[in-house]
Amino acid sequence: MEKFICPVCAEKGGRVLLTRLGGSLKCPQGHSFDISSKGYVNLLLSSHKHVKDPGDSKEMAAARRLFLDTGAYEPLLDGLCRAADELTAGIPSPVIADCGCGEGYYTAGIYSFLSSAGKKPQIYAVDISKNVLSAAKPRFSGKDIFPAAASCFRMPLPDSAADLAAVIFAPFCTGELIRTVKPRGHIITAIPAREHLYGLKQLLYREPYYNEVKPYDIDGLKFLGKEEIRAVITLDSQETLNALFMMTPYYYKTSPADSAALYSYFGTHSSFSTEIAFEILKYENLKGAD
Repeated sequence: MEKFICPVCAEKGGRVLLTRLGGSLKCPQGHSFDISSKGYVNLLLSSHKHVKDPGDSKEMAAARRLFLDTGAYEPLLDGLCRAADELTAGIPSPVIADCGCGEGYYTAGIYSFLSSAGKKPQIYAVDISKNVLSAAKPRFSGKDIFPAAASCFRMPLPDSAADLAAVIFAPFCTGELIRTVKPRGHIITAIPAREHLYGLKQLLYREPYYNEVKPYDIDGLKFLGKEEIRAVITLDSQETLNALFMMTPYYYKTSPADSAALYSYFGTHSSFSTEIAFEILKYENLKGAD
């Protein structure tokens, strides 16, 4: 965990590295942060919390784990692994910042893929939710993946620390990405494409709608291109369908009346199918460009 910085000192503009001493990370100014039994360190200051337990709940973390373990989103994981490998070409030991790592499905997958390609990655995995970091422990065990509870808007990393940053269905904080990624380093992100989960919306809403895909250009970053991932997935249980629903934004936006058809779907059906469609976007950090 030698690249995490002290969040207290960072409040005053300092980028002071933390050093592991026993079961804690400490800085030269005496600030100390214990490493949880779940393997993560809490670098989220109480003054930066808007609620007592920010981010995903334990139930949401469990739903994500249950659904992702079915392999339904494996096409997306494969695409992210290819992009990470391409953008760390020629770097034998890439440092990667995973901004919003969730319960670690994509994080661990990218780590394993790069390792199998002969690289020695170090991944600094950040999420605001302690619940998803706890759920990630089995995925991260035995790997050079260092998890921390922190905000993507206050990444606990020094300037120019990462060769690559990944933002997978998490807030895209441009300023922090430009700061923490090396000059001419890279960023990958995944966004829902226009048709993503349209079948799920047909089940939920009388008037289903397509996703809006925003322009790709971002100030300070060079857009390098995209890869589209498309497939049809079929779920075979109510539990899995409920888990998929719970890990989408629609879970918060859908009324009980509209969601009733989803929760009772397998009472009259034996399977459920929907499109999945993602766009993997690749960027270069223009900091340091001529």
